[in-house]
Amino acid sequence: MNLKMASFPEADELSGEKLAKGYLGRRVACTHCPVACVHIAALREPYEREPYFYKTTMISYDYEPIYSLGSMLGIFDIEGFLKLMDRVEAMGVDAMSVGVTLAWATEAYEKRLIDKKDTLGLEFRWGDHRTYMRAVELIASSPNEFYRALAKGVEYASSRYGGEEFALSFGSNEMAGYHTGPMCYVGYLTGSRHSHLDSAGYSLDQKIAITGILPDPEEIARKLFEEESRRQILSSLVVCFFARGIYEREMVLKALKIIGILSSDEELDRLGVEILRNKYRFKLREGFDPEELRVPNRIYETETPLGEIDPGYVQDAVKQFFKFLQ
Repeated sequence: MNLKMASFPEADELSGEKLAKGYLGRRVACTHCPVACVHIAALREPYEREPYFYKTTMISYDYEPIYSLGSMLGIFDIEGFLKLMDRVEAMGVDAMSVGVTLAWATEAYEKRLIDKKDTLGLEFRWGDHRTYMRAVELIASSPNEFYRALAKGVEYASSRYGGEEFALSFGSNEMAGYHTGPMCYVGYLTGSRHSHLDSAGYSLDQKIAITGILPDPEEIARKLFEEESRRQILSSLVVCFFARGIYEREMVLKALKIIGILSSDEELDRLGVEILRNKYRFKLREGFDPEELRVPNRIYETETPLGEIDPGYVQDAVKQFFKFLQ
């Protein structure tokens, strides 16, 4: 619930396994993709005035919405989560962003930074999917200053109402569902999109959990820089990162050769670095300042699988990463 804790005794109630067993209607793939990572749940409900007749709603889901609209909001009831997910889709708002923003709003309501006057009578309570469904509608319609602030994301809302220390955004992008250790946050802060998939810092955390060896900040920065540079090739080829294990370097080189582009490993590495640096040149031109990156204190308060995060370690690794961009 807004990263006050990193594990929940109710987690199995909202697990992928339980969703698959009781609600999965089908799995589908984007055109020609061999992964088929899109999960569609079938939610069967009786009509309100016709108890013997049922309607079935097909609702897409995956790990990130389960995190942002489930555990982040204290919702462990599958049907409540699916109904909220369906409302989010109907309103056309981003599932991850709105979930993290509502988690901040719920804690802000608890701490009396906001009140019913701001929420138009809604009482934000962990696990209350019905109230969150109504809040999503109000964010979409933005009838007052508070909901207009929520519509702009948690970075903006917390700057107006307070609670920045528990407003979980990085580079103004709401956090993904990984509190694995320091590397995931270095990745959030330095990634060109401030996304977990930019450089996959969480994956480095998972490897460190196995080896027990924490590299120095410069080595971590180098690994993240190299990984994000490599991913620029995939994104330039319009390859989904969920298929990165299929479109490995050898396959990419073969595909380029077929269409008359002769490249080598070294050339692809050079192109990846060039693309990444160009992205940052654009960001700097448009006003991005690495010195102004805000780190919410909540990430240092909640223990990870690697223990508590050292703020100095994160700061050093971030500085080292930006040196590689020069």
